[in-house]
Amino acid sequence: MCRSVAGLLSLAVLALWVTSSSCIHDCFCPEPSHCRPLSANKRYPVELFAFHGGGRDWKHYAWSKITTIVTSGVYDHDLLCHAHAHKARVVTEEEMWKEDMFDHRFQASWINKRLYAAQERYLDGVHVIFRSVVDAAFSAKLPQMVQEIKIKFKQSIPGSQISFHAPWNCNASTTICSNLVSASKYADYIHVASFDVQVYMWTQCFANANAPYHHSQTGIYSYIKKGVNSKKIILTVPWFGYDYTCKRFIEAGRCELENLAFNGPPCSGRRNPKIPYKMIMQLLSKSISGRIWDDDLKAPFFVYKIGKAFHEVWYDDPESISLRTTFLKKFKLGGIAMWNANYVNYSSDPIAAMKTEEMWNALCPP
Repeated sequence: MCRSVAGLLSLAVLALWVTSSSCIHDCFCPEPSHCRPLSANKRYPVELFAFHGGGRDWKHYAWSKITTIVTSGVYDHDLLCHAHAHKARVVTEEEMWKEDMFDHRFQASWINKRLYAAQERYLDGVHVIFRSVVDAAFSAKLPQMVQEIKIKFKQSIPGSQISFHAPWNCNASTTICSNLVSASKYADYIHVASFDVQVYMWTQCFANANAPYHHSQTGIYSYIKKGVNSKKIILTVPWFGYDYTCKRFIEAGRCELENLAFNGPPCSGRRNPKIPYKMIMQLLSKSISGRIWDDDLKAPFFVYKIGKAFHEVWYDDPESISLRTTFLKKFKLGGIAMWNANYVNYSSDPIAAMKTEEMWNALCPP
């Protein structure tokens, strides 16, 4: 039986309405309203971002403090329901490489795929890691790319949040820095990764702090001085450290490394394994030095041995992180984040639980 044109139009309108209302019918959360992205009006005076690398530890996060979860890896709809129940946004972490930025069609496809996934999963936005930002030609594409992401996401998901990662300082290249500043105008937040300062080591090749206090401070200030709105800056601190194998151990704090080149410099801390805070605490209990505090770098470290080989571990803990959270008030920053939330121990062990709670509390300045 043939339908009238009016009838077909009515069905088409109905189909569009059902599609746009799919959150009500297809919601996987116990409470259907938790499938709706948070409203644009939901803002926090100070943001606390939690980077989540997968697994189920999120059940034990300090949800009274979190405002946004940044997820990577396998999508977990239970996490989204839980986050929205606690009025926290969930955004997905996405990578873009240099080779992908010079094709405008690919850019559009990249954005559309991420937007479609965000809508299907009821997400609140996207956090982008541009993997080749140190390349001047690549960085020139950043402002346009971030602007296009903002336009498409904000139109389709009102209230969505757009952010991107940035190096620890804005002094390495005037051109790159200028492009980062321009791109920040279109983002809600720019995450300044205040760690991995020892990636490029041009002179002495010795184990050192992952996030030296004065480097972190001057790095944040460098962005503000160049014109980034301080309220858009998220200070991102590490919940991990580096386990350095000493080629020659002179004394604690003088662990000479192998000269292994990395992208130019003759030596790099990146050549040594990154280890999460929970593993660091296990190694600390077996160290031959105990925790040592470097008052110049304002960071802890310790020494341990495997056979005849000396190792030096530099990391951050509640004391060093608390010192860095003072930047939030000093520079009037938009918030803080940790990389990442499942690097601490959520077991039932009372000592581990205490150390984990201390790490969460260190993120919230008095």
